[in-house]
Amino acid sequence: MKRAALIVAFVCGLGVIGAEQIAIAQPWSQNVTDKQKADAKVALDEGNRLYLATDYKTAAEKYEEALKQWNHPAIRFNYVRALVQLGRNAEAGDNLQQALQYGKEPFNDDVYQEVLSYQKLLANQFGEIEVGCKQDGAKLTFDGKPFIEKCPGKQKVRVAPGKHAVVATADGFMTKEMPVVVIGGAQQNVDVELVPLDKAAKIVHRWPTWIPWVVFVGGLGVTGVGVLFKVQAEGRMNDYDQQVAIQCAVTGCDLNNPMPNSIEASLVDQRQSAESLDKVAITVISVGAVTAAVGGVMLFMNRGRTVYEDPTGKEGPVVNVTPTRDGGGMVTLGGHF
Repeated sequence: MKRAALIVAFVCGLGVIGAEQIAIAQPWSQNVTDKQKADAKVALDEGNRLYLATDYKTAAEKYEEALKQWNHPAIRFNYVRALVQLGRNAEAGDNLQQALQYGKEPFNDDVYQEVLSYQKLLANQFGEIEVGCKQDGAKLTFDGKPFIEKCPGKQKVRVAPGKHAVVATADGFMTKEMPVVVIGGAQQNVDVELVPLDKAAKIVHRWPTWIPWVVFVGGLGVTGVGVLFKVQAEGRMNDYDQQVAIQCAVTGCDLNNPMPNSIEASLVDQRQSAESLDKVAITVISVGAVTAAVGGVMLFMNRGRTVYEDPTGKEGPVVNVTPTRDGGGMVTLGGHF
């Protein structure tokens, strides 16, 4: 009932002041004809009726129609009421600023107190983003809509709290997307600077370039050591064969059951030494070959890749600020580490 009374009070207020007096004394009435005022009052009355019937969308349309005829601060405040009911708080904040451009004078005391209440209510319901760019020819969009058509320039916009995105493009430069988190009642400043394509590219590797080479060359070195062991093992086996031919040619030798401290025992020790060294050689060669193969794979995987600067600006740790209903914010840390 109080809301209805305030709206009715404003309607009556329009009728109390004469057209000539308004035109002379009130800046918001200058250059407005009697017909425009009458048409505005008709649209305003219909908007008020729809507002009281809770048809806020159509009421807002009627208030817009009235404002086209007469940009009266009190009509605009009724429009603010409807926008708030529709959840369009950023627009409501813009229009409330316009309604207050002449201060208290356009309103009676009760309505002005309500205006101040709405001003306090909306203070944390939207934020501001000011975007500036200096590079000639760059174009900016905000949330997918054209924002700054040609840089250099600067522009400010009121928006609802939450995540938004500024995207900058220019011929010969990397496209850059800048996520912006707006907190109610606060202003975010975004300065756009694009990176030329010829400076944005860089060659990166999976590992430092020396690591695969160390693995590969190290594998080859181990394999070489294994080959030397293999050669020594074969030399010892050849010596063993020659000794068997010399020592056992006439009387024969029982190498399966040699007597202690006998010629046969000495020959068996020589054979076992050669076989043991051969096994070590095979193991070392295998380890070296596998290591060299791993190094070769690492060299292939580590070949240079051309990459460009992250257009979203989200490389590494990212600080996110999530708005809360009371106009505050919650800070979280994320990203790639």
